[in-house]
Amino acid sequence: MDIDNYKKYLDDHAIRLDGCDVAIIGYDHNGYIAYSYDRLVAVFITQGMTNDEAVEWMDYNVLPTNAGQNFTIVYT
Repeated sequence: MDIDNYKKYLDDHAIRLDGCDVAIIGYDHNGYIAYSYDRLVAVFITQGMTNDEAVEWMDYNVLPTNAGQNFTIVYT
């Protein structure tokens, strides 16, 4: 997804994950970027993690740290 097409709709405080733009699937009603869980896992795998490591990284580092704070993950 081309983030530039959506910048005007995003909240100034929307969290954008570095190197993860390919996992963006849109934005929510608050103007926060919506990421696909599965696509984020795929990004982390391309960065050298195994599938299990990528899922663990998501579950223990990405989701709890940012949940509810200008951040949206969509489970696809």
